[in-house]
Amino acid sequence: MTALHEDPAEIALAALLDALASVLIALEITPTRLAQIARASFVKVGAIQARTRSSGRPHLARIAALTGLSRVEVKRIVAANFSIGDVDPDASPRAVRVLTGWRTSNVFSSRGKPRRLPISGRSPSFYSLCKAFSGDIPHTVILDELQRQGRVTVTKDRRWVSVARRRNESKGIRQEHDALIFAAGFLNDALRPGARIVKRKEQISASRSVSDAYVENAVAGRVTELLDQMPDLFGGRRRAKRNKLNVYALVARTDVEKKK
Repeated sequence: MTALHEDPAEIALAALLDALASVLIALEITPTRLAQIARASFVKVGAIQARTRSSGRPHLARIAALTGLSRVEVKRIVAANFSIGDVDPDASPRAVRVLTGWRTSNVFSSRGKPRRLPISGRSPSFYSLCKAFSGDIPHTVILDELQRQGRVTVTKDRRWVSVARRRNESKGIRQEHDALIFAAGFLNDALRPGARIVKRKEQISASRSVSDAYVENAVAGRVTELLDQMPDLFGGRRRAKRNKLNVYALVARTDVEKKK
């Protein structure tokens, strides 16, 4: 895209997707799966707007006109009650496809249990498994990724590989999931018409003798304390509740700190 054709909304969206991509990759959501979810969301919102205009049932042609999707696809998504549907195997990361094939194919499993496989050689081997389920991705790349994720165990001589008995969800994955939920809640409120966004970012510096973790925890503690006091700001929690507000706060390292 040249500078003459850059659209501010698309530039902002690209920046948002850059931030989301790092989280979605960790959560094993591929661009194909993201597109499936996005189509369902577009049709859902398009249906709401179509109802508003016609005050009746979803008008498939209007939804198609709003979203750019075909009426056939709109009809399918509406009929499924805007469900995003099951994950298409082809929409999964390549390493996940290999694991799925390992567990479901009679060639590479026995009575539903994945076999211990030689890494190279004729079928059944990990090489032939990847050849069948990972497309054009080399088996060594898939092996390294599965090993990094703790999903397989490899013998010391690197001749045999087996599916790990149990994969513990890492703390990082849970944090990515929580961050995505927080971001969804924030954007839902921030993009609502009439939302008041306090555009304030404060950079906080500290002595090098103080650890980053201590600074972050101290600042987060003070911010949390302030948020805890807000419900009592207008007369206490027991009064009749009205004019409810959602207030968000984020404590994060700056890009400069991340680059160091």
